[in-house]
Amino acid sequence: MTSMQEQTISRLLLIVLLLISAPLSAKNIHYVSDELTIPMRTGATNSHKILKFLKSGQAVEILEESEDKTRARIVLIDDESKTGWVESSLLMPLPSAREQLKRLKSKNQALKASAGSLKNELVEANTRNAALLNEQRQLEKKNQDLKNTLARLRASSAEPIRIADENEQLKKQLSKERAKNESLVQENAFLSDQDIKRWFMIGALVSIGSLILGLLITRINWKKKESWGGGF
Repeated sequence: MTSMQEQTISRLLLIVLLLISAPLSAKNIHYVSDELTIPMRTGATNSHKILKFLKSGQAVEILEESEDKTRARIVLIDDESKTGWVESSLLMPLPSAREQLKRLKSKNQALKASAGSLKNELVEANTRNAALLNEQRQLEKKNQDLKNTLARLRASSAEPIRIADENEQLKKQLSKERAKNESLVQENAFLSDQDIKRWFMIGALVSIGSLILGLLITRINWKKKESWGGGF
């Protein structure tokens, strides 16, 4: 960071500090003058007992002033249980230059630390981003590999599906042929039964005819014998 940038930051911090101190001024906040250590007494005269010495830059709130405006009763901002009297001329409405510079340096150090932290976070973010991009590329490659595998599986599964369809058609045809065959078997059985009955009737008729023929032949022979016997 250049000196010009540091000066700019210091000025901005001073403005911010002044803006922050504005609400405090509503409470009549004052500060011990620069390069001074002043006594805080129990009363408004130098004859009163000294309670403590206030360092330069000490923030105090003025509660009241003496009639001649030379003394002010104050309370410490950082310890409201401590009140006392000090000379009004030794107080000023703004922090001392040394105190302001100290605060600005502290703010500047905090900003530098924050900038360093932000740089580290940026480096980490870039690293994470690069890792995510690499992971995304790997996922895209895996996705493409899966698509290729799926395409191969679909291509290889088409033939079994076709064969399965053909088998199903053959099963249906076989079922129809079996039905036809069963029908033919039943019809053949019926015809065979009819043939058996027909041949049985024919055999019976032949037997009856043979019997009748035998009787006729016997009768004829008997008559011939009788006729031959009558001739003698």
